Amino acid sequence: MPEWATISIRGELVEEIKGLLKRSGRYRSISEFVAESIRLRLEELARKGELVPEPPKMARPTSSVPVTPVSLTAPQITRNTRGYINVQLQRAEQIWWVLVRLFGDLAHKDTKVDAQLARELRNCRTMINFVASHTCPECDIELANERLPDLQRSLERVKRDLVATAICVCDDYAKDWMIELDRAERGELGEIPPSGPRFIPGLPRNNTISWTRITLSKPVPKERVEEISRVLGVTVKAENSLHFVVRGEKKTVKKAVEMLYQLQ
Repeated sequence: MPEWATISIRGELVEEIKGLLKRSGRYRSISEFVAESIRLRLEELARKGELVPEPPKMARPTSSVPVTPVSLTAPQITRNTRGYINVQLQRAEQIWWVLVRLFGDLAHKDTKVDAQLARELRNCRTMINFVASHTCPECDIELANERLPDLQRSLERVKRDLVATAICVCDDYAKDWMIELDRAERGELGEIPPSGPRFIPGLPRNNTISWTRITLSKPVPKERVEEISRVLGVTVKAENSLHFVVRGEKKTVKKAVEMLYQLQ
């Protein structure tokens, strides 16, 4: 996730910026206006030559000691890497859950919200399930490592747009949600988001969700069933020891059914 810093701006300037946002409609938030203003000012100073140039780098002294070439081979995926991905995935899921609740609350307040954000939230849920399904010890962790940045960027885009919409409702309203998002980004969210797809009020219906009922030839360990449900992000409901209902994304439902049959 991008790093953020807090800066202090005089109150009268903030009020002028708010007025500009309402009049122009070009900027979605105060932070977006401030960021662009700073960038443009830096470019102006650079054109005028007023920026202090960086000191020249000192040339390395020659040495008769042979230099060992650095290997360009990608580092091996370790347990620490897997642990890092799991931590980031947990935080991403908490951020997603706060954004889903914010989206639903804005819709409940009859606030105009871009429908594209609903689709992006569903795509984020799909990416969360994908990354989670590739973090088990037997899975290809490199795929999870590749998709994790995409997930984080998508969540950041949705967060930016939803917070900008919340600011238009009320400053205090947006502040409360930003505090909740900060807690989620630190992994301190008290409420644990649900694992697997579920109905979310205010979001359009998703035709990629499916369910199926299967019958096994013999009982399977409950712990393994729960592990499949958690890893693939699907819901596995046991009607009895041999009959199960699997619900979730079509592709993950098919994979879950295959794994359940393999447990027999």
